[in-house]
Amino acid sequence: MQDGTSSDIPASEASVRIARLRRWMAEQLHEDGTYATSVPGLTLYRWSHTSSPHYGVYTPSLCVVVQGEKQVWLGRRVLVYNLATYLISSIHVPAQSRVSRATPAEPYLALRIEFQPQELFDVLEAGGARPDSSEPQPGLFVARSDGPLVDAIARYVSLVDSPEDEPFLGPIWRREIFYRVLRGAGGARWARMLMAAGHADPVHRAVRYLAEHFRDPVRIEDLAAMVNMSPSTLHRHFKALTEMSPIQYQKRLRLLEARRILVAGGLSVTEAALSVGYESVSQFTRDYARLFGLPPSKDADRSRLAP
Repeated sequence: MQDGTSSDIPASEASVRIARLRRWMAEQLHEDGTYATSVPGLTLYRWSHTSSPHYGVYTPSLCVVVQGEKQVWLGRRVLVYNLATYLISSIHVPAQSRVSRATPAEPYLALRIEFQPQELFDVLEAGGARPDSSEPQPGLFVARSDGPLVDAIARYVSLVDSPEDEPFLGPIWRREIFYRVLRGAGGARWARMLMAAGHADPVHRAVRYLAEHFRDPVRIEDLAAMVNMSPSTLHRHFKALTEMSPIQYQKRLRLLEARRILVAGGLSVTEAALSVGYESVSQFTRDYARLFGLPPSKDADRSRLAP
């Protein structure tokens, strides 16, 4: 199943603002890579070629493409975001992604604004949007951009050039971004996720627990009891949110962290396996190869050599 749209944003107020932001980023980013900034939570990206699928963890964040296109796989769902859309992550979600449109002449240009859900509760409670459903919602979704949202994002990004203004204008413009999202096309869905995350929703509590304790042994029965749900209900709602069962989610986080450790170097395969909570190195090796396509040592060597 594919979500999002692969068409470019139509000629509109939003497209004019995107074009200005694109020109600014093209002037700032001359080489491919990931660029941290002094503006809180803001990261910039540039890639001049399409990429192979990459595994990672989406943290709570707003992701915007100003040139090119990106695909994200969440289970069987494929999310596509580009000039016309943005992507929201409400929780820590392991997912696979790739830059699907980029050339040296028109490189992929994107930005990400990380946030804490607590930042949005005041906006939500002040009337930003109303939840549209009590059913569990996926932790990643794509919605259509509009002019006021792009304008708020562009002003926030402009603080890169005027860091002295950030302490005063940054919090205001950041709050406006969240307000515009909550009032826009995806606002009701995001409001639902925020209400769940901020009001001790049992499924979100289970996700947060596993994200923070993925190295620890856990049984679905114990996790369900911890959040006061039956194992079957927790399994169903957890999968609706993450496209994975709790055990699959924990395993994915373990393997991603082990890969990070191995690529960084310094630990053996056995040490990496044990450090992320595996008790059997042979089981770790099988799981690792199944996910990444190569045994741990060979995959780590390949990743270090990749451009």
